[in-house]
Amino acid sequence: MFILGISVGSFINVVADRVPAGKSILYPPSHCFNCGHGLTARDLIPIFSYLSLKGRCRYCGHAIPARFMLVELASGLLFMLVLILFGLSWQAVTTAVMGCFLIILFITDLEQEVLPHVIVYPGIAAALAFAALQPVTGTTPDVMSALGGFATGFAVFFLVWVVPRIFNKELIGFGAAGMAGLIGASVGYPVVLIALGIAILAGGLAAAILVAFRIRKLGRLRQSGMFLTLAGMLSLFYGQDIIDALLQLHIL
Repeated sequence: MFILGISVGSFINVVADRVPAGKSILYPPSHCFNCGHGLTARDLIPIFSYLSLKGRCRYCGHAIPARFMLVELASGLLFMLVLILFGLSWQAVTTAVMGCFLIILFITDLEQEVLPHVIVYPGIAAALAFAALQPVTGTTPDVMSALGGFATGFAVFFLVWVVPRIFNKELIGFGAAGMAGLIGASVGYPVVLIALGIAILAGGLAAAILVAFRIRKLGRLRQSGMFLTLAGMLSLFYGQDIIDALLQLHIL
């Protein structure tokens, strides 16, 4: 599963780089961004090629961003965790796929400060498709839960986006509302409430720290996708466990 995960991580890097820019993921083949030299199979072994080349292009010596290796590693760990928690099951498949969408959006938000619709909308469609297959696969959430999660996640972050604009302010981008909807469709209702709570708390805490240390003024919460990714991942794996624990503590 780790080998499968790092291989998928290599593909995630391609998607995150090319799809938001409107480029094909198939052509041109993998190449050095600096010298343009085509990469061979030995240059494309996930993680190991980066380490063997010491993070530099074999042909021109230009530095390769560490992000490529880190994404491959993160994807490998994602697939391992999926196997540990869900075994070889349809739930493992759906969780891994939705986790990959979140990783892609994390990258685009971190590097470009965008949550592209061309990634978000297919992610929502995939989540709802998995939910529609629930009677056959036995996965969670089911269709009604997924639709409720999507509506809740999108509505909450849509309000966070639109209300400040009434006062000529911008707190988050519209893409965050779509990503919140994607997470809601992936985890369903009521688990989406846990995801929203984690995202808002994490984002608010980060903003407060930045303002307290005068790193930046209170304004748009940039990289909101990073907090949504954290919330989405935790909810995919442990959302229902968190709800059960809160119920036992009579908090919910």
